[in-house]
Amino acid sequence: MKIKGLWGKVTENAAEALFPSGIYCISCGSMIDRDRTYALCDSCAAKLHWINGRSCEKCGKALADTYRGRVCYDCMAEEHDFTRGFSCMTYGLMERNMILSFKYGDKGYMGRHFGDIMYDRLTCEDIEADVVIPVPLHRKRQQKRGYNQTEIMADRLSYLMKIKLDTKSLIKVRETRPLSGMNIAERPMAVESAFEVREGRREALYGKNVLLVDDIYTTGATADACSRAVLAGGAKNVYVISLASGGNRRHDEDNTP
Repeated sequence: MKIKGLWGKVTENAAEALFPSGIYCISCGSMIDRDRTYALCDSCAAKLHWINGRSCEKCGKALADTYRGRVCYDCMAEEHDFTRGFSCMTYGLMERNMILSFKYGDKGYMGRHFGDIMYDRLTCEDIEADVVIPVPLHRKRQQKRGYNQTEIMADRLSYLMKIKLDTKSLIKVRETRPLSGMNIAERPMAVESAFEVREGRREALYGKNVLLVDDIYTTGATADACSRAVLAGGAKNVYVISLASGGNRRHDEDNTP
């Protein structure tokens, strides 16, 4: 796997000086030693729902050992525009609290550790990526929040993978309502035509294998909308890596949020 990012050593060392790793657990906030992997205490690391076993061969969601299929119900019911997805953990209460703190609690430094988690997840996968692209925020939302959380993770990931980080090609051209309160049918419509490749950036994407970075994967509506835009912009393939993903729905849950 060809795994150069813009997160240079100077930037990384500066961030480390401001937000030293290994002092507080990024999940519960308890004091920890510097050698704790991902800046997680032993208790939290054990309780998080890591995707270490079977996973959907399309989107990367965890599959139960008793599940007979090779793809989840969502992927059987709906075709996706990306080539393949990967995820690091299942989205439970602990994962939710940790990600919300990262996104809305002014704790962007957590993204470095999440980038480490993503990198370790991908090292065992046989993919060829040429460029890392974060799912973009609309400019108004990014101005309000102060940073794009996926860009921080993508920055760290591109540095570790030694491939280019591209934050200019894919843009969000339309504000959308949060998808969390929508059902599976509403989500694709909410993000339809919300993402575009910036004019003049097709050459940067032409023939490239793109690794798209997002924090949460649920039904794939955002990943598909971004993938369609990137593929229309000339990309060859789109792989998706998410920090966390929703559970594998049952076939009778099609109309649930």
